[in-house]
This record gives sequence, C-alpha cells and structure tokens, in this order.
Amino acid sequence: MTAPVRIEATAPGKVVLWGEYAVLHGAPALVMAVNRYARCRLSATADSAWRCRSEGFTAAGETITRSRLLESSPPPPAACWALLWHVVRHLQAFPDGGEATFDTAGFHAEGRKLGLGSSAALCVAVYGAACGLLGRRPEPSAAFDIHHRLQGGKGSGIDVAAAWHGGLLRFRRGAEPVPAAEPWSLPAGLELRFVWTGTSASTGAHLGRLGTWLDAADGIELRDLAQASAALFDAAALPDALAHYVDALRALDRAAALGIFSPAHDHLHRLAIDTGVVYKPCGAGGGDIGAAFTDDADAADRFVARARQAGYLPLALETASHGLEVTG
Repeated sequence: MTAPVRIEATAPGKVVLWGEYAVLHGAPALVMAVNRYARCRLSATADSAWRCRSEGFTAAGETITRSRLLESSPPPPAACWALLWHVVRHLQAFPDGGEATFDTAGFHAEGRKLGLGSSAALCVAVYGAACGLLGRRPEPSAAFDIHHRLQGGKGSGIDVAAAWHGGLLRFRRGAEPVPAAEPWSLPAGLELRFVWTGTSASTGAHLGRLGTWLDAADGIELRDLAQASAALFDAAALPDALAHYVDALRALDRAAALGIFSPAHDHLHRLAIDTGVVYKPCGAGGGDIGAAFTDDADAADRFVARARQAGYLPLALETASHGLEVTG
C-alpha cells in the first residue's frame, strides 16, 4: 500500500499599523505580519473522501467527496471545508480522499477571535498546502483571487500580502492582480505594544457602512486620511505624525459613523494620553487589536501595565520573518 502524502503549510497573521480604510482610497498602508500562524495539514490517502476538521474556529468536522469539492454550488459559509472548496474550485484538481486539518488556534483568546487576519492566513495556508499536494507552484495572484472571492469582493488584500510575504510591508492596492508590497523598516528606537480590547469586530460590517457613506458623501475625510497615511512613510518624527493620523481616523469615524473608536478603544486612548504614548485601533476597529507607539520604552511599559490593570489583554506580537511556508 502506498504511504500517504503529507503536506503542511503555514502562513502568518497581520496587524495594520497604519493605513486602514485609507488603503481602499489608493493610499499606501503599513502592515506587519505577526508570529501567529494558520496551519493546514493535508494527507492524501487511498480513501474515497476527505475527512475535514478545524482547530481554533468552531466548526463541526465533516467528510466530503472530491466531486463535492469540485461542484459549483458553494458550501455553507460556516462549514469547516468552505475554504478548501474555494481553493479546489480554483485549482480544478484534488486527490480523491484523505485527511485535512485547518488550524487557527493561535488567532483566538478566551474563545474569541483576536482580529489578526486569520481568514487570509488560513486561505494562503490551504492554497499552499493544496499546491504542494498537487506538485504545483503556488502563485500570489491565485491567493489574492481566492481570498477576494471568499470575501465577496470586499477588502484590499493587505492581509493576504502579509500572509504571503511575511515581514513588515508597505502595501498599496492598484489595478494589477497582485497589489504592490515592498519590505519596510520602522525607525530605530520606536517601541510598539499591542493590546486586545476583549471584543471581536466584523470587518465586513465596517466596510459596508463605509460604502454606504461614500455613496452619499464627498469622502473628504477619507481623502484626508489617505494623505495622512502617505505622509507617515516620510515622517521625521513618527509618533507626532501618527497622532495626526489618529485625528484623521477619528474624523472619518465621526463622519461615516463607522464605530472604529469603540468605548474600549476610547478608554485605551485615554490611558495612552496619561502614559505619554500614541494609541490607535488597528484595522477595521470597533474591537479587536490596538497599538501604542512611542520612542520611550518606559512609557510603553507603563501603558501596558495600565491596560492590563484595566482588564485588557496585552499581546506579545513580533514580526513574522517569513510568509507562506510549505513542507512535506
């Protein structure tokens, strides 16, 4: 009997340091791939169906045939094999059967998502593992396309770029199938601290509200935010420029009623002022992750201590040195 073919692929999550929403207006954004990894393990066997299970996100295990994975009718969005269906439909090939595990446990805390881009990271990992199983070379354009379809055509793809490349990236969306993403460095001595607010947020809901607002408004606040985001890449004093960016982000939040600055983010913002750091929500806001920036390590540590004392969860996030990795 032929031994099973086993492939494992990993891809990192992300934190948007600046440029959220502005990136949708063509502005550059800075994204940090972080050391929380989605994993996909695929083992092709002589079985006639795929036994699928998930770790991290809640979804019942299911057994699915190859023919079902190739059907045009999509699975329920919450099915544990939904992402695999998108990947197989794109590749139009897959072995007859085996075992598939989709693991995003590192993206959760206290039973809730942290908001670190788990869907994009898992999408890239599943695509990479499937390519490995088929002996194909994974292509970034395919990863962007699969995730774009998974998200119903919404989003910038910044989380896919982080999962694909790793590292710290200056990201800009254009007309090309693969958005521009180039390595970037932050100034020496800049201190970053990350905090989870304790509640999860829905990026899709925020983007929906943004679209509704843009249909009825001139969008000047979004243009101002885009200019502030671009200026950060050339800023001599980054914390000061970030404070201006946060003001522009808050102006957009007020104008479009997006709910970026939730009560938790407002509270953390006040703690940041008290401790002498600059604080901002990361990504869609409304919950999930926030980041503090400062040139003073002691001030950064004071902020973390105050945040922990107030009941928030500090996160020890570091830059992921690599993106998609496929082994087996």
